[in-house]
Amino acid sequence: MRPRPFLLLLAGVALALMAAGEAEAEREPEWSYTAGDSVISIAISADGEYIAAGGYDNKTYLFDKDSSTPLWSYETGSGVYSVAISANGEYIVAGTGWPGFNVYLFDKDSSTPLWSYTTGDYVYSVAISADGEYIAAGSSDNKVYLFDKDGSTPLWNYTTGNQVFSVAISADGEYIAAGGYDNKTYLFDKDSSTPLWSYTTGYWVSSVAISADGEYIAAGSADDKVYLFGKDSSTPLWSYETGSDVWSVDISADGEFVAAGSDRVYFFDKDSSTPLWNYTTGNVVRSVAISADGKYIAAGSWDKKVYLFNKDNSAPLWSYTTGWYVRSVAISADGEYIAAGGWDSGDKVYLFNNNIRPTATIDSIEPSPAEKGTTVFFNGSGADSDGTIVGYQWESSIDGELSTEEDFSSNNLSLGHHTITFRVQDNDGVWSTVSDVKVETYEQSNSSLTGWRLQDSDNPDNYHDSADYYESGRPTLLEFFQTECGHCNNQVPTMKDIHTDYIGRIDLLSIGGYQFGSNVDNLADLRDFKSEHQAYWPHLYDSSGELMSDYGFSSYPSFALVVDGQIVWSGSGVISYDGLAAVLDDYIDSGSWNAYSLWIYAVPVAIAGQDSTGTPGVPLQFSGAGTDEDGTIAKYEWDFDGDSVFEWSSTENGLNTYIYNNEGTYTAVLRVTDNDGFTATDSRVITVSKAGAGGGGDDGGGGIPAPSLAAAVAAVAVIALRRPRKP
Repeated sequence: MRPRPFLLLLAGVALALMAAGEAEAEREPEWSYTAGDSVISIAISADGEYIAAGGYDNKTYLFDKDSSTPLWSYETGSGVYSVAISANGEYIVAGTGWPGFNVYLFDKDSSTPLWSYTTGDYVYSVAISADGEYIAAGSSDNKVYLFDKDGSTPLWNYTTGNQVFSVAISADGEYIAAGGYDNKTYLFDKDSSTPLWSYTTGYWVSSVAISADGEYIAAGSADDKVYLFGKDSSTPLWSYETGSDVWSVDISADGEFVAAGSDRVYFFDKDSSTPLWNYTTGNVVRSVAISADGKYIAAGSWDKKVYLFNKDNSAPLWSYTTGWYVRSVAISADGEYIAAGGWDSGDKVYLFNNNIRPTATIDSIEPSPAEKGTTVFFNGSGADSDGTIVGYQWESSIDGELSTEEDFSSNNLSLGHHTITFRVQDNDGVWSTVSDVKVETYEQSNSSLTGWRLQDSDNPDNYHDSADYYESGRPTLLEFFQTECGHCNNQVPTMKDIHTDYIGRIDLLSIGGYQFGSNVDNLADLRDFKSEHQAYWPHLYDSSGELMSDYGFSSYPSFALVVDGQIVWSGSGVISYDGLAAVLDDYIDSGSWNAYSLWIYAVPVAIAGQDSTGTPGVPLQFSGAGTDEDGTIAKYEWDFDGDSVFEWSSTENGLNTYIYNNEGTYTAVLRVTDNDGFTATDSRVITVSKAGAGGGGDDGGGGIPAPSLAAAVAAVAVIALRRPRKP
């Protein structure tokens, strides 16, 4: 028989919602860590394995990329204005302000400094060579310092004309760039404190950067310009006027590309002063960082956002909104990891993974529902905006993994309600997300509750219930079932389940520490839950329509809507019927839901018995039976004369007698209905004649079959069970 239209409606709605879930989810950090105060400086190792941070909480931190818990932190006693880390993450350098004015060098395996050196004033900038052998520092004591990692005594220092705001060092430590409040950019060789050259800008130099081989130097100045130099000349290769202070610059390892932060994010090729592109953020861009090959650019802005760009497009690949100003960003050599920190609502360190997670879409599962043994066709697709799809995985909550192909078919799915999930893997090894949506069966035995109501926020006297949702064409969202309550006068109700016959399970979870949902068997005694937590609870009503609004409690607790373990709405007021619908629609449209409910069912088998003969006016015995592989037979019906009118029915069994008054040949039809509402029929031919041998049944008698005949009928029924007929 065909599946019920109601189930087909649910399947159609589910597929439509799956198609709506293709939108890319908003980028979130891999983790964040709350420091004790503003985070001023961030650095990351070339492979992205280690992240160093420092700020106004007077601490230097080291993190592993896999955890937000610091590997260690060190109390400096002074604000940390700058941190740097060697390419392999083995060494970390930090520079502090008042009252310590120190340069510290750490080994990654210990929070105890290898050494420290006290300068004459704030250490605004530090830099370290790729192997950690050389450390540069710039201080507001007007000096540039160069250290060897093996000792705290500077190899040399050079006195500039004013505070030094920024230093940079080549990968091998051979060249050091510096800039500061004396309006100059400097280039040094590590073997001498005498600058190779200096260049005077129109105002102070806020940031310098140097290519890995030291061949190119970029500088950003408060004269609103970005400069690019070759190491062999103090004459700029070019300069570009941004129209606003340039706060930060960075350069790719080979010097081919330059990024700058000013009123916008700017991106240049080294061969031209005309930007390849620029992007306007909502405020000044205080920090930029560029991957070794120049492919990715990270930016932190005072519009409270972290941005990631691809070099070929000014449109951000993604952005993330923090709680306050973003002061510093850093990026790994391959661009896979981005770290950020700044003045935040929680003064946080963030780590992001550059890879954009692929998206998976279940295009179709047909037919659905499906009878056991039917071939079901599964079709899916995947997309990856920054790569390709290389792997697929289909799983069933009942049968486990089904396939690793994009599309496949199966005719051996087990009976039951399957949650079908589909995910894809990109060329970076990252899988798309899959929601763990559960579809459950239940019994409503001994329940006095038949539905749910939500109070209308615009009209408190108006309620919407499950019937409204059916009438609006939507499936029921919530059904409350209860095993023991009575009228719950001063009792704590025991909830059996909160269930949806949609493609997922929806729970209500109280915010105030009290749970109300399918994961608890008993509610906490809420009678003393006083007015400070007043809010409208979804109102329950019994089968007679009597509103059961408070269970005798003095007030209603706040509640949240929880889907697949995620709080998708919470509040202490009223959520309206339309508001609840909108919340769920938004959740589904966000792409968070990518699972599908597939019901594999079995239709029952009817067993009418063998053909027989009878005599007019003499009762004839009918012994109907039925089987159902995934349930029970709920009703038996007989049409004794084949006119499509079923004259007899029973919910107990298919046993009955019937009298034929006239001679003739009749087709008796047995119809059985299972607990899922599916039906099946079987028939037997009855020949009625006066010449019949007794008229009672297969033994030719005129009455109830003899015991020996009844045994024979039972044996035939057993044989028939082994040879079920299709409906």
